[in-house]
Amino acid sequence: MKKARLVLGGGSAYGLAHIGVIKAIGEHYDISGIIGTSMGAIVGGCLACGLEAELMLLYAKDVSTVELFNPLNLDFSRSGIFDGKALVKQFEAWTSSRYIEDARIPFIAVAYDLTRQATVLINSGLMADAMRASSSLPFIFAPHAMGDYLFVDGGVSHPLPLAFADKIPGEITIAVNVLPQVANEAEFYKANSSSPKAKIVRYHVFMQSLMQNQGFMAIQSILRDEPDIVIDAHQPKLGFTDLRKADDFFDYGYRQALKAMENYRTPGFASKLRENYEQLVGRIVTKINQ
Repeated sequence: MKKARLVLGGGSAYGLAHIGVIKAIGEHYDISGIIGTSMGAIVGGCLACGLEAELMLLYAKDVSTVELFNPLNLDFSRSGIFDGKALVKQFEAWTSSRYIEDARIPFIAVAYDLTRQATVLINSGLMADAMRASSSLPFIFAPHAMGDYLFVDGGVSHPLPLAFADKIPGEITIAVNVLPQVANEAEFYKANSSSPKAKIVRYHVFMQSLMQNQGFMAIQSILRDEPDIVIDAHQPKLGFTDLRKADDFFDYGYRQALKAMENYRTPGFASKLRENYEQLVGRIVTKINQ
């Protein structure tokens, strides 16, 4: 089988679709390297340590959100809501406290360092630390300190880290984007006296805003650092907090991966997809500049 490097993007619970995608890709390619951001780094780190997709799915279904977001895990430094210690403990259990250097598949986690104000590629040290650093969502989790680094989520700068795909081995590059689609249309404001239909908590306000911005950044990455195959595994019928619906994300990711790999065998498909992305970005930029 041809060797494929995987580029796994961030997307909170949407990233659970990566597990199904990995299952499908493994049936057609030899996965030779992985680079991931946020949830992409979590799933990718587990895969690099030798966990099969089916086992990752079992782990995902067994995650206790009550424990991860327990009031006892509040961050009293006030740099986040939760201190993230429960995450590290969970990641250590999944990866058997393995070091990246000892992983079965070459792996890189992408994080952003507040100290240097720069993106950092983590390819050494404890796998659990790399996974925690890359998924340290600002506002929600306290930044993850490693030496003099102070890491937050890699999605801050590279939600789909295609720019660094050449840092891992592989004959072809497969990018997996789980972020929401970016709208290319807008509607005009219409004055009315109605109240909003539902209250939105500040976490949802933050996440929905962040993901729309990251979705646009991901498309720009696809156009700038064109991969051989793009798999759009965003499940629009579920939400970014639906961590308990791992089965649904898995099934959707598996189907989308098979569909994408089949589509890319069709002559002209890749160039047509790129043209659609270019038109989308062009329309959005035009609207911004008007």
